[in-house]
Amino acid sequence: MKLVDRLPVPIRINEAKALSDEIRLFILDLLTKEPKSVHEISEELKKRGMYKNINTVRYHLQILKDAGLIELVRTEEIKGGVLKYYASKRKVYTFEVPKGIEKDLQPLVETITEPLKKIILEVIEKHRDLILTTSKKLKPCPYCVTKHFAEYVILEAIRIATGKAIEDKAVREELAKFKFKEEESEE
Repeated sequence: MKLVDRLPVPIRINEAKALSDEIRLFILDLLTKEPKSVHEISEELKKRGMYKNINTVRYHLQILKDAGLIELVRTEEIKGGVLKYYASKRKVYTFEVPKGIEKDLQPLVETITEPLKKIILEVIEKHRDLILTTSKKLKPCPYCVTKHFAEYVILEAIRIATGKAIEDKAVREELAKFKFKEEESEE
């Protein structure tokens, strides 16, 4: 792979640390679907052969919360105590991706690249000062020697905009047409 062929992937250090554990990945995926209490999460883990006590689940929830990936969405008073429900702050997609998927996606990439390049250049031209101001707020990664702050700001804006576009009603309706047999049996 040539240096030019490497794709930029914005990685937030706190998120990478939080997602470095399989249990937290599972919990985050679970909380993407619906809010759950610590006890409900523990039960879901048990169903999948992951036996974790309540304090361990709380520990994992705290790491996800500190990374900004989940939030407390409601509380209920029960038997003199408080039951807390957590939900993902983002919709996450966790997949095991097969080797060579980049080749499969090449027609999509070719369709998207030129229009996206034009959008990026327009954003840079119109919002240069905002990109600069936001870039100055970022702290360098302690493990890196390069500082790609402007690239990060643009990639993060694209990620957020893509998420909003995917959640658009018209897009959701089109995406809903892609049903697979596994999904149909879950409903």
